[in-house]
Amino acid sequence: MMTPVGRPYLDVHAHVGDTINRAPPCGQTVEKYLARMAQSGVVAAILCPAAGGPQGRGALDTRDQDDAIAAACQAYPERFPLGLAIIEVRHQQAAIDEMERAMDEVGLAGFMCHPGISGHSMGEEMTPFLEVVDARGGLVLLHAMGGGSEARIAAHARRFRRTTFIAAHVSMRAEQHRSAIDALAGLENVWVDFAQHPATADESWDVAALVRAYAADRLLFGSDIPYYDYRLLQAQIESARVDDETKDRIAWRNAAALIQRFRPEWRLPQEPAPSPAAFEGSDLWAGKNGRLF
Repeated sequence: MMTPVGRPYLDVHAHVGDTINRAPPCGQTVEKYLARMAQSGVVAAILCPAAGGPQGRGALDTRDQDDAIAAACQAYPERFPLGLAIIEVRHQQAAIDEMERAMDEVGLAGFMCHPGISGHSMGEEMTPFLEVVDARGGLVLLHAMGGGSEARIAAHARRFRRTTFIAAHVSMRAEQHRSAIDALAGLENVWVDFAQHPATADESWDVAALVRAYAADRLLFGSDIPYYDYRLLQAQIESARVDDETKDRIAWRNAAALIQRFRPEWRLPQEPAPSPAAFEGSDLWAGKNGRLF
């Protein structure tokens, strides 16, 4: 299969919706992401809501955000084989009830949590939600943003062994790269993405160093769209000092195998996503220094 970057990419870390608690606000629709996929060789993705979304109606807003992800997965099952809910612990029991509904009634695979934008510590406040996911053998994507979050993710992974964890952003800074390896490498139910990994990283923490630390079968491509121009990360993978088989593993093979744990019948699409006509001729990558507007 040929794509605009030469090989298919499978994105495990794609947000849909709007982040309103940052200036300027940032977000994307499903259709805009499909257009970006078409231009960048991403053939499929795991979707989750944008962190920092509207909460004026409390748990009802969370429900709407979860339902939007479920609707995208139902509308495009080949492109979006799995979707994740979002959690908001301040909603207390209503949030736990929503987590159960999202998995049992609309088919989401688990949840995503961002500590910085959503204000979670990644600590014990997440236990009730992890209990819901673990009882169903689901999937959780947790943002590893430093400040001890990597160790807390590791503690959750050791406790909730039936849950599959994706630790996101494990190599944004050199010191965080090392702390993430110390906490997460070798855990049998943990995979990692390295979204927003800087191209300026030296050989002590470049892509080849990540392969050595985690093993080639645990690294995943995560875009962190709509916040980051992930084509910069694709360029790092394509130029990395690793063989083509390893690049294929990172780009799509590992993620495809992970998805098939939850959807054994799913197969990687053989063609890039078609771009919605509404976005033809549009600049989908406006931003600065890799950050999208």
